[in-house]
Amino acid sequence: MKPDIFLLVGGTDGGNTECILHNAQVLAEVGGEFPIVVAGNRTASRQCQRILEGREVHLCENVMPRFGVLNIEPAQKAIREVFLRRIVKAKGLSKTDSLLSGILMPTPSAVMRAMELLSCGCQEEAGIGDLLAVDVGGATTDVYSVSEGAPTQVNTVCKGLPEPFVKRTVEGDIGMRYSVRGILDAAGPGKLSRISGLPVPRVTQLVQFLREHTDTLPSGNPELEALDRALASCAIETAVTRHAGTIEEAYTLMGLTYVQTGKDLTQTQNLVVTGGSLIHTQQTSKIASYALYDPAQPMSLRPKKAQVLVDRQYILSAMGLLAASHPACALRIMKKEIKVDGDPK
Repeated sequence: MKPDIFLLVGGTDGGNTECILHNAQVLAEVGGEFPIVVAGNRTASRQCQRILEGREVHLCENVMPRFGVLNIEPAQKAIREVFLRRIVKAKGLSKTDSLLSGILMPTPSAVMRAMELLSCGCQEEAGIGDLLAVDVGGATTDVYSVSEGAPTQVNTVCKGLPEPFVKRTVEGDIGMRYSVRGILDAAGPGKLSRISGLPVPRVTQLVQFLREHTDTLPSGNPELEALDRALASCAIETAVTRHAGTIEEAYTLMGLTYVQTGKDLTQTQNLVVTGGSLIHTQQTSKIASYALYDPAQPMSLRPKKAQVLVDRQYILSAMGLLAASHPACALRIMKKEIKVDGDPK
């Protein structure tokens, strides 16, 4: 086992300690130089640290201090700090650490901060409200939602742990080049064929070609352009379906009840999209529409209607960094540059 970072959790505060202490003992017997972040039952944290003496251990608050209550930010912060420190050292950037101090941030964290700012605003500038964002890349498809995600249908009860207000999911098997096979597997060759207008054998042939030639651009090749649009459409549909919550019917003594798992995004009004396959096309809104509610999947709580906003200049990660020191400035830039699809202003 050679993880970059190991997260050790278990038990609510004051609750069971046996499991996390057992796992700490197992970790102590495992070789390796990886850092360990302990974010479990605080009653057992110091004991875990003693068991792991000689290892790089970081203690932080419990990710679930009480049953059904999540507290993930401290663990995320600790993991981010460890990650950045190790990356800076690995890349030989230690000498520039003092120069970069305060602005180092992983790209996904920067984008998530930008999304939260764009949605919620700041003291000087109002945000745009609840949003869903999708970044379709070559290897992964990232989805962000900034909303409560509370039930919008009457007689609905929530199942599972509470969802975070700002949520990010990464589909590591869904991407336009390195993970293109994952799109084919998730959507099926028939669906890609229907959207692209290409025969199924040609779809599978071109998908294999893209897997082997990951630097291929579709420009000037009508078949590849059609397939790229289909791949992006199915990537968005798959990723957003996995990100959004679901609802199902249940019959109780009180009659018909709905059970919601995950976030209800049906009333989300803003859909932010980015990624080469979405910004270098004249059919951005058509592709983005695959993120929306589909009557064929009535249990998926995707947005029913949303305006499509496009980050054509790839500014989201930069604005996340700027938001740390100048949030109002970052927000105004985003509101100016991330435009409604088709709006020339």
